[in-house]
Amino acid sequence: MSAAIPVQIPGLGQAIAGLDWLMLDGLDGKRTEINQLGRGVNAAWQFIWSMKGKEDEYVAFLSKNEAKKKPFAAAVAVRSAISDETFLAMIEIGEGQWWLFGIKDGMPANKMDRVGEASELMGLVRDFLTSLSDPEQVPIYTDKPELFAGLPYTLDVRPFSLEILSHSVKKKAFDKAAFSRHSSVPFGAIAVCVLLAAGVGGYFWYDHEAEVAARRDAEVNRQKDIAKRKVELATAVSTAINAGRPAQVVVPVYLDALKKVPTLIKGWRLSDVLCQEQGCALSYEAQAFATWKGYLEGKPAEWPAPLLGGDIKRVEQMIPVQLPTMPIRVATALPSRDKAMFDMGNLAQVSETIGVVIRPQGNSERVAGTAGKPEDQWIPVKVGFTANGKAVLLDGLAKRLPASTGVLKIGFKGVGEKMTFDLQGEAYANP
Repeated sequence: MSAAIPVQIPGLGQAIAGLDWLMLDGLDGKRTEINQLGRGVNAAWQFIWSMKGKEDEYVAFLSKNEAKKKPFAAAVAVRSAISDETFLAMIEIGEGQWWLFGIKDGMPANKMDRVGEASELMGLVRDFLTSLSDPEQVPIYTDKPELFAGLPYTLDVRPFSLEILSHSVKKKAFDKAAFSRHSSVPFGAIAVCVLLAAGVGGYFWYDHEAEVAARRDAEVNRQKDIAKRKVELATAVSTAINAGRPAQVVVPVYLDALKKVPTLIKGWRLSDVLCQEQGCALSYEAQAFATWKGYLEGKPAEWPAPLLGGDIKRVEQMIPVQLPTMPIRVATALPSRDKAMFDMGNLAQVSETIGVVIRPQGNSERVAGTAGKPEDQWIPVKVGFTANGKAVLLDGLAKRLPASTGVLKIGFKGVGEKMTFDLQGEAYANP
């Protein structure tokens, strides 16, 4: 058996990670095989992993020393929260320890329920991805996406943590992850006697059980839909609060790119610039005797072809900008709405004295979810804002903008000391 480790899931309780999932081959009958496997590990608890429509089944055991009272399987809790048939989850559980869990076609992947240091587990991650026909299509749920940055794939990395798991699993669904008692007593003969004694009552009991099972299946499907929505909602929130790039990161990169842009190219003068995400759009206006041919001959060779539209007095030129890896914002680290508004207002008051105008735009709005739903009250909010002034002051402003704000785009007009900027951004906060 692997080193089973109790993990604390906020609001739900402890669950066991690092289980050995053993496949039942069914040759000697499931009960006989479970008894044989359980004796070998002195099992006191068992959990059978099965899936509707699949013949394969897996079992995990725990001894009495590993669990004094009824334990819960952490892997099953994660499976109830994530609807993907194949996925990989790797989350930090504290004290430098990580929990790795993989599902393949709805079943536990071989040796992929493990607890250890990140460096140890990444070898298992590589083996798992290599075993897949298309690893880039398999979602990876983690609270440390940079661990996967060095892998030779373009991976679908999604935010996940013990906290997100606690929001994604209801107590009833978590209860279904409970182990049952394991005993090697031969129940076969006893069961036959009980069935014979039941007699005619068995028919009515079966009818009642079928009705109960139908209600239970309906509830299970409802809980799965709720869990799926919570995971999708957590992903939508993470995407929304990371839409704006940190000003401290992107502004220096944009300004450095502009330093290398010629203001005059064979009769074409730079008039304005718009930087957004990983590119800047340059607009050049024609001076006397300027031609498109002259522009093509004079522009830097590494630039892509310009956009030549219906206005023969203008040239639109896109240039790529290489942005570094961005720090990921998490909802729990955001300030309160009042704190965010105070910080923005205070900065606006100070900046106004040097000619930089910052204006928040209207009321805050939730970044995802449905307004009025009690279960969506935790969702962060955003407030749009603009800032404008002389371009020479932009770098100083970027250093003072709160970390919970993000830049959507920055426009520049003019050249040299007369250049001005117009920044559009968002501030993110907890309600």
